[in-house]
Amino acid sequence: MTQLQSLVASVSVLSLLSVADAWSPTNSYAPAKVNCDGKTGLTREAGKISDAEASWLTKRDPITSTALKSFLDRVTSNFEDNSIVEKIFSQAAPKAGYAACGGGYRGMLLDAGTAAAMDERTPGANEYGLGGLLQGITYITGVSGGAFYTSTVAYNNWTSVQEIIDQMNDGDHSIWDLSNSPLNPGGSDTEYTDQLFADVAASVKAKSDAGFKVSLGDAYGLICGYYMYPSLPQGGATYQWSDIQDVDAFKNGEMPMIMEVTAIVPPGETTAGLDATTVELNPFEFGSWEPSINAFSDMKYLGTELSNGNPVNEDECVLGFDNVNFITGASTDVINYINTQGNPVYTSMVAQFKNKFLGNITTESVDTNIVSPNPFKGTSYYSSSQGDSLVETENLRLVDGGYGGQVIPITPLMRQERNLDVVIATDNSFDTPEIWPNGHSIISTYTRQFHDIGKTDAFPYVPDTETFAALGLTENPTFFGCDSSNLTDLAYIPPLVVYLPNRMYSYSSNISTYTFTYTKEERLAMIQNGFEIATRNNMTDDSEFASCIGCAVIRRKQEQLGLEWPSECEKCFERYCWNGTLASDLTSISSSTNGSSSTTTTTQDDSSYTTELTTLNSSDNFSTIHIETSTTITCHECEEAQATATAEVCEECEESEVTTTIECEECEEAQAQATVTAECEECEEAQANGHHYTTTTSMTTTTEVCEECEEAKATATATSNGSSNGSSNGSSNGSSNGSSNGSSNGSSNGSSNGSSNGSSNGSSGKASSSVPTILQVTTALPTSSAFSMVLNENAGNNVGITTGLTLMAIFGAFLGFM
Repeated sequence: MTQLQSLVASVSVLSLLSVADAWSPTNSYAPAKVNCDGKTGLTREAGKISDAEASWLTKRDPITSTALKSFLDRVTSNFEDNSIVEKIFSQAAPKAGYAACGGGYRGMLLDAGTAAAMDERTPGANEYGLGGLLQGITYITGVSGGAFYTSTVAYNNWTSVQEIIDQMNDGDHSIWDLSNSPLNPGGSDTEYTDQLFADVAASVKAKSDAGFKVSLGDAYGLICGYYMYPSLPQGGATYQWSDIQDVDAFKNGEMPMIMEVTAIVPPGETTAGLDATTVELNPFEFGSWEPSINAFSDMKYLGTELSNGNPVNEDECVLGFDNVNFITGASTDVINYINTQGNPVYTSMVAQFKNKFLGNITTESVDTNIVSPNPFKGTSYYSSSQGDSLVETENLRLVDGGYGGQVIPITPLMRQERNLDVVIATDNSFDTPEIWPNGHSIISTYTRQFHDIGKTDAFPYVPDTETFAALGLTENPTFFGCDSSNLTDLAYIPPLVVYLPNRMYSYSSNISTYTFTYTKEERLAMIQNGFEIATRNNMTDDSEFASCIGCAVIRRKQEQLGLEWPSECEKCFERYCWNGTLASDLTSISSSTNGSSSTTTTTQDDSSYTTELTTLNSSDNFSTIHIETSTTITCHECEEAQATATAEVCEECEESEVTTTIECEECEEAQAQATVTAECEECEEAQANGHHYTTTTSMTTTTEVCEECEEAKATATATSNGSSNGSSNGSSNGSSNGSSNGSSNGSSNGSSNGSSNGSSNGSSGKASSSVPTILQVTTALPTSSAFSMVLNENAGNNVGITTGLTLMAIFGAFLGFM
């Protein structure tokens, strides 16, 4: 073992476990049958959190309360009066969660960057990020690539992203050493690859020989373990998910509870959709809140044959089934994606994988993670409207929890039983051909609450994908559910959601889900861009963004306690809250100068989405939304409509400038338009490809040579409502900022991410400072791995080969794998 691996091992879970049953009783991947010691009632009805979770919260809550108080005191210190923080904490501390989105390695690295931005252990995070917020978070959920992040930090003793970065390298098999694909983990070291694959095949066989069903899902999870837990023997092949209960950092409430999400393939089906039952995987339990199961089973005894929650044989329970790689594999299983496409190339590939890792083992499902026996067999907690198929089947077949479009694992955090106030949610989904999110994932979760399967859920109103695009909601953070009085038609009042979509700051982070190799520099660049997404470019796009996050954290408690809302928070919500405006409203707004709200008829492209909106109630659902920002669109500061602002934004460009012209036409019908034109002439690097960004020297410090240079001729046009801040904040915000700070600032808020915004904050381009350098990155695009495909995780879950070259690359990797 190298010195680096020894260092990693010294802080891993391995060194902290001291209880006798912390490892598999067989000291292998195979579960073991043990005496039940009188244990009964291993499965319970849902409806409340478990007693074990409630007990854990008594230790975690005081720690998160202290951390959130410290965070809020810091980010509200510039308020004229921040006594609201003291008033809230004297009665009830807010509770927060973090949903780490999927998206393969793309999702893992971007989620890590967001976590680093919230982690006080990251140098510079307090000054240029949201440092301390992570310490105040109670729950973190992960799915797919997000589950890679959550599992890694949780099962390496709640390590920080900074610690991973400090030890990161290529070719030494350190944490997240992605220099080699899982198809060839040793690279040129064929002996390493052969041994790893042989160990994985032997582990799968040992589980089968012990009498348990196996599939390629087992092999997939085991291979992933070598990338997440490289210090553990065989990548954690003998380590259990429930073992975290015995780790001091978790036991003492010093880290959040990690939960992952998987989906059940319905009996008789080949894959899962939006209405498939989702399963929550937490340190204590395996189960579902949804009416098709409505029950939870003890995670430690998963694999035990039960009837109505009790062991069929009182002398025979199972330990070791909940292997950490099997559980994480269930949340990230992409094999089913490949196997259900009907493509002969994929079919042949899966057959070869089966031959390599399963040999002559007979399996009932080659491409899912099989939980058998079914822990819910014979239970009666389910809803009759859902039928009894999931409580009568012998096996539960699990796949990636992002199936059906819910690539943001937010549902466990929205549960009323957990009583959260705010959820930070990343969106790294692959929705557009360019591999950017378009809101589809969060829309899927919103609409699902109106289906029978989601009737016990609640989620704030969100617009359709057309509106996400029209209002630029995927370009900047957006808050959903800002006013709880607008949510009373839902099953209950859900937490406020802070939505952080993937976008490019210092790096083009729209990398394919099936890019399996990243160099160290590429990994660092992705993490840094995630940091910048979470901090609005190290607070240079909005120096008050941390304060606005603080306002989101306290909002629900402020509403519940009836406390006065600080003016600073009101301005924040004007900038970041979605106020109910839809894309169709932008061309059919009826407004008046007395502030009356408009009523419009909306037309959505997605008929199912329209159905959900129209069936919620008989009135126009969004016309009655009345948060602080109001839905009324009026024309303020018309007398200054012709103002022109000029600001320097192109450092190193002698004649670069941004010209902003505000035109106010047909004000009586609120048809105002703001047009922003960014021009960069005679740029010294104008002929260079990709010269929009140069090198970055720190996660929290970025030097930009020529902002908007690549799009020098681009013109961004938005209506007065959308353009006031790029997130439908209402024209009053854009114009009020324009009058108080100069039209340059006002108009910069009018663009999605206008160049004048950077200059209105007092700098040309991104900030440069002397914060500690923790990253040294380049900006070259990652080289695609040989096995590289385009996966749309949301729209139909289709895997497609984009070019003939990609097809050839797959064959090349396939032949090498064989």
